[in-house]
Amino acid sequence: MNQRVGLLGGTFDPIHNGHLQIAEIAKNFCDLREVMFIPAAVPPHKNGKAVASFNHRANMIQLALDGRPELKLSTIEASLPEPSYTIDTLRYLDSHTTVATDFFFIIGADAFLEITTWKLYKQVLESTHFVVLARTGSASCKVKDLIKTLGYEPDDSLQIWAHPLLQKKIFFPRVPLTPFANLSSSQIRQDLKDTMPVEGIVPAVVLNYIQAQGLYV
Repeated sequence: MNQRVGLLGGTFDPIHNGHLQIAEIAKNFCDLREVMFIPAAVPPHKNGKAVASFNHRANMIQLALDGRPELKLSTIEASLPEPSYTIDTLRYLDSHTTVATDFFFIIGADAFLEITTWKLYKQVLESTHFVVLARTGSASCKVKDLIKTLGYEPDDSLQIWAHPLLQKKIFFPRVPLTPFANLSSSQIRQDLKDTMPVEGIVPAVVLNYIQAQGLYV
């Protein structure tokens, strides 16, 4: 049996407790051996902009993941062509992974709704399973409509969708999400700029790093 590894990409500007919750939910639902956090070096859907440098964002992720051996940082996108496209990352992982592996790309519903705008999105769907986590009921309905439009059909009470021509599936777990799932890195940056409290939203070690480095002020 192939090992099952989750991929959680994003800008992580900064990483927050919502990211950690999503990773744990996907890990448990899909029985993943580990989840790799993959910060984008140059995020294409943010006009190539990130407020904190790649090194700062990677450092904050590592701090947040310390003590969680099942969650790991990968900085592979720093060595890939810019901007950081998912298809390039998947191809790199496929060619550099020596153990037979099934990848599970973990993503929020809002981001998945933009999948057809991704570079070579059909090849992305052919390359990895998706684990889509919805924040709201309306997003959940839109995701289901999109999945159907892409040609997938439910095969397990609407939680797992399969495509007649593709081996990879879309997992759409119906699990309760805490308020952490609604967190936004952009709102956290604004709160930090406005000296609003973010304790309990950002891991304490990450908040200490932000303050020590003078980020987001």
